[in-house]
Amino acid sequence: MNKFLALFFFASIFLQSCDDGDIIVTTFNFDDVDLQKCGTLGNYVFYKVNPEAKESLSLKLSVTDSLYKEDGVKEYPLNGTTFFMNYRNYDGALGNDYFCSSIPPTTPSVTVDYLAQSGTVIVTTTFIYDDNDGVPKEFEFDGDTDGDGIPDYYDEDDDGDNVPTIRELNNEDDDDDPMTNPKDTDGDGIPDFLDNDDDEDGVLTRKEDANMNRDPTDDKTDPTVGADYLNPAVSNSYEVNQYRLHKYTIKKNVQITVKNLVLESGEEQITIETLDMGTIESVEVINKQVTPSL
Repeated sequence: MNKFLALFFFASIFLQSCDDGDIIVTTFNFDDVDLQKCGTLGNYVFYKVNPEAKESLSLKLSVTDSLYKEDGVKEYPLNGTTFFMNYRNYDGALGNDYFCSSIPPTTPSVTVDYLAQSGTVIVTTTFIYDDNDGVPKEFEFDGDTDGDGIPDYYDEDDDGDNVPTIRELNNEDDDDDPMTNPKDTDGDGIPDFLDNDDDEDGVLTRKEDANMNRDPTDDKTDPTVGADYLNPAVSNSYEVNQYRLHKYTIKKNVQITVKNLVLESGEEQITIETLDMGTIESVEVINKQVTPSL
């Protein structure tokens, strides 16, 4: 049996000819090819196609649980049945739906077919939380300012005053850092977006809500000054004991890596220690809504 060892990430592999002179594989290069996917629960398919070389690398995972349900790492042993992987060459160009068609295409024909005999597929799912509050994650407080159970990095109202963070920022300095020249109505050194009593009148901003609609911005005893929560001369308090509805997004990225991969075709064998198939960003996007408990 001819064996070929590749101890690197995607790179060209030139396999030597067999004893009878037939060339088995001329290239194995997917560096500039994006990882793609199709299928659903029970039949996930990930694939890369190199149209110039008329070759493909495909992976099928017949799993009963969602690959993207949890943030973390899952491993699947390639077994040739429920979890299998192929490297193939063709006699023509592949159509866009070659791997995703409910009816397997009859053309182009497969000229070379290597099936994985062993290896471990590592699926890494990463959750990216976004509260769209105007504060980049790297500048968010590493904690929960208002103690509402939602960390600041995906809390659209960091201080829990029922005024969205994005409305309490200084966006005129062309600086992503919210602590650069921040709005600080009462001058107490705490930016409005982290201050639950913005005018320091002794009444929480959340409770300066006369119509009790969980929006202090539309309550103005003196319209010439503005909303009551920014007017220290007005300190009326109302029993507003609920937070506003919070919205955030979870974007899920997935990375596929294969360790100790052994592909075989007849007596020919390709061995790859680490194969990075690539990453698909926003493979799943979840929009969440929750009203935190006070």
